[in-house]
Formats: sequence, structure tokens, C-alpha cells
Amino acid sequence: MVMTRPTKVTGSVLEPSRTVDNQKRFWDWHWQHWRENNVLTEWAVGRGDVILALLRTLPLVRPRILDLGCGMGWFTERFAEFGPTTGIDLSPEAIAIARARCPHITFIAGDVYDTPLPTPHFDVVVSQEVLCRVSDQPRYLQRAVEVLRPGGYLVLTTTNRFVMDRLGSSEFAAPSADLIEKFVDRSELKDLLRAQFDVVRVTTHLPIGDAGILRVVNSYRLNRLLGLVIPPRLLQRIKEWAGLGYTLVALAQKRP
Repeated sequence: MVMTRPTKVTGSVLEPSRTVDNQKRFWDWHWQHWRENNVLTEWAVGRGDVILALLRTLPLVRPRILDLGCGMGWFTERFAEFGPTTGIDLSPEAIAIARARCPHITFIAGDVYDTPLPTPHFDVVVSQEVLCRVSDQPRYLQRAVEVLRPGGYLVLTTTNRFVMDRLGSSEFAAPSADLIEKFVDRSELKDLLRAQFDVVRVTTHLPIGDAGILRVVNSYRLNRLLGLVIPPRLLQRIKEWAGLGYTLVALAQKRP
């Protein structure tokens, strides 16, 4: 079974090892053809719901939120329900669409590394599926540190390498040659975050895959038997907490 990669619903930031023009051209094309690219999938919406649930748990009133790689602003619009929100994306095409959709929200077209942003200013930085698109991941996280106020939160999702390596028949269509794919597993993500943040928690979302150990864990027969004693939703949450979900979901806090 070939599925469309569900990570593209978010946006893009500049990859330092690629030219700005090449990256802009790719992401502009991507957003011009977002329907054909099956961008807003059920998986992406589910991931967004996980982020929204995390935001509701934070002890903040009207937080200032920065959405890194906001794309067309679907989720930026939802984040703005919590407080003043800014979205940034490399693609001018995506930002033009976002501004037309949500004129009450601040959207910036630019490279997250070089675009002037107020520092330290934001209470929350959200990053959906961007970390795996940059080669210098510590630098990307450093940028989040710079724009966050002391004690501010980073909410980050990225593809789980442990599951990507064991997808089996749940494979995806081949990505564009212009895209960087630098996946991390849960342990690697924690190490990256700990260098600059206090890690509150790292869990996963959407257990899938049928190769290696996941062939057993996600087998229909085993899950049917377990379902006799464990409610299916609880079983899914156990797998997610065990690190077996396709998407890593991290909550980290900037040190005072």
C-alpha cells in the first residue's frame, strides 16, 4: 500500500545546505498544488489535535505563539484562539494564501534563521514536522531558544525514525529530491532538546508499521486478542507512550 506522506501539511524553513531559491520554488509548487499533494490528511489533523491538547495544558494566559513552518496557516489559525500568534514560512505562496485566509493573524514570508524576530518574546513556539527537514538541527532549535522568553515552551513534532525504519508495507510515495529527510528516534530527540531545553515529556502519536518488531506489535491477531482485555484506545495509548507511534511529540521548556 502506498500512502501520501502525512508530514507535508506544515511548512518549510530554509535548509542551509540548499539554495534559498531552490527551496522556495519547491515549497511554492507544493502549496500551489496542495490538493493534489493531499496535504490536509486525517493524520495531519490528528497530529494537530494532539498539539492543541498540549497547548491547553500549559499554565499560560493569552500566550504569544510562534508557528515555525506554518504553511497556509491552517493550524496557525487554531493556535490564535489561545493568544496572539505569528506564523513564518519560507514559501511566499503559502504566506499569501495564509494572509488571505486569516488577515487578523501576522504571517511572515522568510527564512527562519535570518528573518528578524523579536527576542526573547514568545511564550510558545510550535514546530510541526520541520526538524526532519533541516540538516543543522541544533541550530534550528537554537533559533527557537532565541525567540522564547525564559520559561517559554517548545511544542515540537517530527517523524519517528524507529517507525520509519519499520514501516514495511505502509510505505510512502518517494519524496522529492529537493527534500531533506533527517529523521531521529525518541532518544536522539531527547538528546537534541536537552542541550538547550528542559524536556517535559516526549511521547508519540499514531502507531503504524508492520516490519521488524512492529510486525508483531501491530499484528491484527495479537491486537484482536489484546482487545478482549484492553480497550482499543488504551492499547493505542500504551503503544504511543512506548515510542511506537509514527510521530514524535515533544514538550520542552526554555531554562530560566
